[in-house]
Amino acid sequence: MTPHTLLSDHEFTRAVAALPLVSIDICVTGPNGSLLLGKRNNAPARGWWFTPGARIRKNEAIADTLARVLRDELALPDAMAARATLMGAWDHFYPDSAFDANTSTHYVNLPHWLQLTQAEMDALHPPQGGREQHARWQWWPLDTATQDPSVHACVQTYSRWLYEHR
Repeated sequence: MTPHTLLSDHEFTRAVAALPLVSIDICVTGPNGSLLLGKRNNAPARGWWFTPGARIRKNEAIADTLARVLRDELALPDAMAARATLMGAWDHFYPDSAFDANTSTHYVNLPHWLQLTQAEMDALHPPQGGREQHARWQWWPLDTATQDPSVHACVQTYSRWLYEHR
């Protein structure tokens, strides 16, 4: 894998102001149809219940991004990335960005669905708090996630899609 180029905060803010970013989210569900959501620590979408996800880095394959999110945000094995199903390509628009409250962000998002077995769900212990992306995690019934005002609108859309496709 080619090393990824990282930008300074200033360079990244300038890029976000001028270009859309490509990202993935992973919608993790259990056999009972519940959806795993984390309370976001970071902008954009700080304070909302949201799915795990990340920007795709320069020269990073989508499968590698999936594996990175599974490993870093959920402490799941990289190999589970092969089980994830692409849900489509969706736009996400935010009024702020990771490094600047006054710079809007446009993501072209490629959400993926990963259904866990009961044993995998029971064994799941994602990192939380501190410097992690999410302060805490919670399993949400899909019908609740589609309409709860503390769940981000993008995730409500995912929840409706999952409810229809489960």
